[in-house]
Amino acid sequence: MDKIDVGAPLSGERRDRFFARAVGTKFDAKVEDGGTVIDLYDEIGYWGTDARSFRSRLKDAKGDITLRINSPGGDVFDGIAIYNDLLAYDGKVRVEVVGLAASIASIIAMAGDEIVIADNAMFMVHNAWTIAVGNRHDFGDTAATLAKIDDALARTYAARTTSGIRAIKQMMDDETWMTAKEAVEAGFATQIGTKAEAKARFDLSVFGSVPDSLKWQERDADETPTKRDLERALTQDAGWSRSKARAALRAAEVTNDEPLQDAGEVDLTSLADAVRAVSAKIKF
Repeated sequence: MDKIDVGAPLSGERRDRFFARAVGTKFDAKVEDGGTVIDLYDEIGYWGTDARSFRSRLKDAKGDITLRINSPGGDVFDGIAIYNDLLAYDGKVRVEVVGLAASIASIIAMAGDEIVIADNAMFMVHNAWTIAVGNRHDFGDTAATLAKIDDALARTYAARTTSGIRAIKQMMDDETWMTAKEAVEAGFATQIGTKAEAKARFDLSVFGSVPDSLKWQERDADETPTKRDLERALTQDAGWSRSKARAALRAAEVTNDEPLQDAGEVDLTSLADAVRAVSAKIKF
């Protein structure tokens, strides 16, 4: 497998959240039985797990790695960096797709020496997206850059799978969703594992051809939002900065009955109001 090199992000490109709703997200690494298990149940990039965070955990890894993926994708450059760091790791990498490996998360999966996909999990490949503003020359430059990215990703899939690059590019054009059986047949995975319960789920409505089984379903309101859910909701709905939301959630545990602890410069009254308002809006 070759390292991916497609150059720097587009000038002025904004790295932002793609997926409006997510629950049960997690990024964790722990040493077990002489090896390291990494759970990547998250969006890739600024609003989830970025390349810097992944690399810092990878530096502490010991022995062979088991990387468990349940991710809708996200920022292409963060994903490429994670893929390249896994390729450079001095040890065996076993990838287990336990829910979804979509978009750039499917590229990360290609770094595995073994790629095991749960019987009820899925892969998805498609072309890169971006947002551009400018005149026709600017849009032409952007299109050319996206074409280079798509070509690099297609070559990475083709080198790892049993499908030719023309077939891969057509699959990307079509936004192709693959079952475990289809992923193994096309070479995106080396074997099918047992069924797994997905630990996170995402609103995938940004994609055009999401299977019915993966479409966002509202669930009972008795599911408690996680700290990550509250952090994201505070930054989006309450307009707080990411650092302010994190500082407040670290400093105070908010309940309806207990007083709030001191949080320095953070206005705890507004935190309480914001969290309660956000919690009332979140439905699962």
